[in-house]
Amino acid sequence: MSKKKKHKNKITTQPQPRRLILAKQWIPAYNGKNMVRAYAKHFHVDMLCAIKDLEILGIAISDEYKQAVKRSIDDRARLKQKKKELSKIEACSEYAGYEDFEFIAGFTSGGMPYGLMREEALLF
Repeated sequence: MSKKKKHKNKITTQPQPRRLILAKQWIPAYNGKNMVRAYAKHFHVDMLCAIKDLEILGIAISDEYKQAVKRSIDDRARLKQKKKELSKIEACSEYAGYEDFEFIAGFTSGGMPYGLMREEALLF
């Protein structure tokens, strides 16, 4: 049986106290346009964590920017949820056969359609 290879280049996030110490050295050397994004990328944290850390260090970040980041994260989460639901519906469509329905009233929590079947509609 072969051994599992260990990932030598695995990047882990450092604890906040350590990040803050390193960031004090990193901030003066930074000369880019978007400090929050660069901090998040450099220290391998998300944008909200980067905003929080930079505020602790005394960097002023506008409320508009914070709200935009939060909206962006929420939008991505919603989009991911919609894609997940759509893939469930598409997976169920292979089994359920939408062509068998005259009218689809809705979907169960598992994603299966329910409604009026064509055979039932012919009886009316």
